[in-house]
Amino acid sequence: RVLPDNPTNILYTNWQKLIPTLMDLQLKYYAQTIGQGLEKTNKVISACTTLSCTQKKTNSLCLFF
Repeated sequence: RVLPDNPTNILYTNWQKLIPTLMDLQLKYYAQTIGQGLEKTNKVISACTTLSCTQKKTNSLCLFF
């Protein structure tokens, strides 16, 4: 078996420290949103107030567990 190198161990340790700090926030979010419908948004979200802005398109995929 190949053992993890030092950068891998550091990354694992960082995740171990980070995840517990996110749990309370995630549980609070679940408590507020369980059973609630998702907010409907426009197909195009833009901060441009004129037609002279450079156009850019980005796709995003949201996963719900």
